[in-house]
Amino acid sequence: MRLHWLGVFIVLIAGWVLVHDITAWKDVEFGDETTYLGSGLTFSVPFIGGVQWGPLYAAWYAFWHLFIPDSLDLYYANWAILSVLAGFVAFLWFRSLKVSVAMSAWLAVLFLFSNQNLPLNPKISIAPFCLILGALALVHFNAWPQYVRFLVMAFTGLVCSYIRPEFYVSFLCAMVIALGWLWKEAPDGKIQWLPLGSFVVASLVLHLLFGNPLFGADDSRSTVAFQQHFVVNYSAWNHQPEPSTIEAQLKLFHKVLGDDVQTFTDAVKKQPKWAFKHVFTNITHSLTANVKNAVDTFYQTLFRGWYSRWRTAFVGLIVLIFAGCVDYRRTFQNFQKTSVDFWGFIGVLVLLLPSLVATVLIYPRTHYLVFHLILIFWLLAQVVRRIALRDFSFFGQLPQGTVALAALGVFVGIRYLSYSQPLPTPIADNVRFIKAIQPTARLRVLERDWYRVFLKEESDWIHVEEYTSGNFTDFVKAKNINFILMTQDMQAYFAKDAGFQEFLQNHASLGFEKRLTNSIGDYLLIKQTLKP
Repeated sequence: MRLHWLGVFIVLIAGWVLVHDITAWKDVEFGDETTYLGSGLTFSVPFIGGVQWGPLYAAWYAFWHLFIPDSLDLYYANWAILSVLAGFVAFLWFRSLKVSVAMSAWLAVLFLFSNQNLPLNPKISIAPFCLILGALALVHFNAWPQYVRFLVMAFTGLVCSYIRPEFYVSFLCAMVIALGWLWKEAPDGKIQWLPLGSFVVASLVLHLLFGNPLFGADDSRSTVAFQQHFVVNYSAWNHQPEPSTIEAQLKLFHKVLGDDVQTFTDAVKKQPKWAFKHVFTNITHSLTANVKNAVDTFYQTLFRGWYSRWRTAFVGLIVLIFAGCVDYRRTFQNFQKTSVDFWGFIGVLVLLLPSLVATVLIYPRTHYLVFHLILIFWLLAQVVRRIALRDFSFFGQLPQGTVALAALGVFVGIRYLSYSQPLPTPIADNVRFIKAIQPTARLRVLERDWYRVFLKEESDWIHVEEYTSGNFTDFVKAKNINFILMTQDMQAYFAKDAGFQEFLQNHASLGFEKRLTNSIGDYLLIKQTLKP
């Protein structure tokens, strides 16, 4: 037991090493994650963002916002908490599968430091990842009846569906299996009414609060996702650049498949050749990406930063030493004697089913593929838990696994140096700059990114696409724009626009002040009347 807690301690220390100085090297990333952040800052019930846009994830942000009022600090805190939590529940998952403490800690820490964890964007996928691993660990640690195990999995799928709506399929599948086991075990009088009643009440409450995330909402999100990612594949097939805007992507989609094709079902019916080519491409990419992610997690992470030509030789030496330490007779006996928890494996597949389907029908995006790691974890656990090592007399006085945990502690200590090196964070610097200004009037912001999430709540966002006239000065006056953050992206967007260049030359006479916001050349054009 003391060794178990030592493993927990090392995993948590590794988590601290990973995120202790995260603001010094991790920059803000815009996109879906900042949308969820904005929903969390304004969270209410009923949820105005829509049931398919992660109401429980917004509630998670809203909860932490009670203790972290600054939106930028909240963004970083969420990133750090979920990253550490993912490593911790991975450790619990391996332990619940009867993997040794030392091996569980090693595998969890390698995942913790891997590219599949902290760098994953949007971060929303790590939330259901943690819930699924936590639920699976819980049902494996406890000798519950099968229907109780699947009720736990069903409720986990339901909670996850209010973060990512596709997991409602897991809720339905697990509930059907739970009802089957309940019917089978009912004649024996083995029903536990408390978990059954709790499941029914909690499920009803979530449905009443937020609605049905799969059938009771607009399905335009999944439709647009299919259309966008078909265009990604189509562009790759034809060796052409992807359209840069959503409008251009959808236009190309309908040009190829026709105006009457909207969903994947439509494509199967009316353009089966393109639909099945899309599916086959996604299957191929999913398989190769999963292999790549597994290698990255358990090999590249271990040697990241060391690219010597001797690395391969060193790895080969470790493999030979490990092979010499294996007790092959006992290992073979373990593979013969140890059975697989069949219904536990079915539970894993049920909870992963939506992500498996999504990578085939839509696209193997990174934040879908992270769920596939859970299946890889399960397969890996089935192998390593059966491997038996020889008994060596010179380790006889040490508790089993102590040497391996000590080596892991050294590995974590080495990683401390790499996660303490500051890196440029230009977007975060921009956010800090504009938040420090504290303008006194309502902002009218022209931008292409998502900085508005970090600005004052009472601000208006003007899309750059609204500017079409060529006379930028008149556009600014007509829209009453008083805040223009010229990031590198904005500077590239307006680089060849004569109207903007004329405005920039005369900005002072038009009442604007130019201020540098970071070290890479971003600047802010702000109306002088806004200055506090």
